[in-house]
Amino acid sequence: MENMENVGTQKIHPAEIMIKAMAMEIASDDIFLHGLASPLPALAMHLAKQTHAPDVVYLNVADALDPDPNEYKLCPSSADPRHAVNTIAIVELLETFDLAMKGKQLGMFLGGAQIDSRANTNLTCIGSYESPKVKLPGGAATAFLTPLVKKLVLWTTNHSKRVFVEKVDFITGLGYEEGKDKEVTVITNLAVFKAGKEGLILKSVHPGVTVDEVIENMSFKPYVEGEVPTTPAPTEDELELIRKLDLDGIRFSEFKR
Repeated sequence: MENMENVGTQKIHPAEIMIKAMAMEIASDDIFLHGLASPLPALAMHLAKQTHAPDVVYLNVADALDPDPNEYKLCPSSADPRHAVNTIAIVELLETFDLAMKGKQLGMFLGGAQIDSRANTNLTCIGSYESPKVKLPGGAATAFLTPLVKKLVLWTTNHSKRVFVEKVDFITGLGYEEGKDKEVTVITNLAVFKAGKEGLILKSVHPGVTVDEVIENMSFKPYVEGEVPTTPAPTEDELELIRKLDLDGIRFSEFKR
């Protein structure tokens, strides 16, 4: 059962906790992008832009540059052309490769079927590459972009031993790299981590979640130092913004009902 938190008279779903946590990783001088199947990152980028990061540059897989949040409505497909309506410009996703190569302050949201203690991700296959048990959709630009971005935010709505594995079956995307100018964050339906030389460092647990619950649902133990704080919940105003952008409740689509 999903943990629910109350703010004022409103119940907060873990999806909304994750959206707030994702938004907090975005700064006003960032350029952030997301790919396919990314309803939570899309809402997080709009939330950040309307609150603490008004100057963030928002790129999405529909080739839209800074869609107007007052006209935006989240659609089931992240690549829906309606996401490109009322934008400043249309910028092909390939242009983000050039931005990354130029060393711009580029951030990227990325999901993963498997994530290991170094925040490496697998989007390629379960089992051996030559004879996989499951063939995954593939990483598209993941292998190219993950070594180049300044901020990498991994996310999963399924915090489990199946996702958090000792060693990914295939490294599609690179996570933490010592000495590189790259910040790596992992946000799940239970907690927030930062990747460092110690491995995954538990930074916060979501409201109603315990540290033990987080660890029990991983195949390796994260680094835990001292008392772990609670992930901030969205305010009533932030909830109103999120719900206005997503009137159809698409943000709940990846969660068990």
